[in-house]
Amino acid sequence: MAAATPREIRAARSFLRTKGITTKEIPPLKFASSAKELDRGFRELLRHIMHLKAGGQGQSQQRRSNIRREAEN
Repeated sequence: MAAATPREIRAARSFLRTKGITTKEIPPLKFASSAKELDRGFRELLRHIMHLKAGGQGQSQQRRSNIRREAEN
């Protein structure tokens, strides 16, 4: 996992607070590190996490899309 800087962790904590998400639900260190590793913004990462948690329609389509994108790189 990519190591997040203290500044990135503080930014993640602030972002999560504005969304009403506690540090117990999503730890800022893991959130910031994941965003950095996946090269995604906080908003995009949170949207992806919520989609996975919801287990909603299109989840398998999203997974296929992610696999296809990774295979192209």
